[in-house]
Amino acid sequence: MLDAILSTLRTRRKALSLTQSEAAKRSGMAQTNYSKVEVGKTDPRLSTLREIARASSLELMLVPSELVPTVLAIIGQGSPPEESSLFQATGE
Repeated sequence: MLDAILSTLRTRRKALSLTQSEAAKRSGMAQTNYSKVEVGKTDPRLSTLREIARASSLELMLVPSELVPTVLAIIGQGSPPEESSLFQATGE
């Protein structure tokens, strides 16, 4: 899971055309520490990941597992979920 988060953060940094140094400055950390986090050479604290994400206009979230397919579909990284898995008919 951490690898996926780090990959997303790295992809976002590159999409914003930021160097590691620029992203580190936005995150309030040294470039060397930022680099270690981004390449997975350290086990970052949640607060560090949050600051890096926010510096790239991202938010870390916990999503209920049953809603993951829906969230992935919304952000374009998955196929649309079956409606029946989310919305149950009440018989009314």
